[in-house]
Amino acid sequence: MGQPTVYAADANQGKEMYVQYCSSCHGQDGKGNGSVSAFLKVKVPDLTLLKKNNKGIYAEDEVIVAIDGRRKLRSHGDPKMPVWGESFSREVKDPKSGEVTVDLKEKAIAEYVATLQR
Repeated sequence: MGQPTVYAADANQGKEMYVQYCSSCHGQDGKGNGSVSAFLKVKVPDLTLLKKNNKGIYAEDEVIVAIDGRRKLRSHGDPKMPVWGESFSREVKDPKSGEVTVDLKEKAIAEYVATLQR
């Protein structure tokens, strides 16, 4: 089974979820300067450099794994980042569509982060 498809209509949803879940640490612009970043013990990564720091390739699957946080591989780096996969799972009302819903949220956020690359 491949990655769930997110359609263009969901593009704004990715931005809205990024603002809701990610911007307090990573900042509105993704540069790691969110409102709480100064109070954290770890340096918040600049998400706008993911592609540049990976030889010009935006590794969407790795970003999704980092957002999810439930897998043992922590490509995001420090495990202090919230485990959004657990949070998203708790928000799901229908257990039959739970993982698909979580996957779609994570993919939408990762696709929005792709638009922040410089």
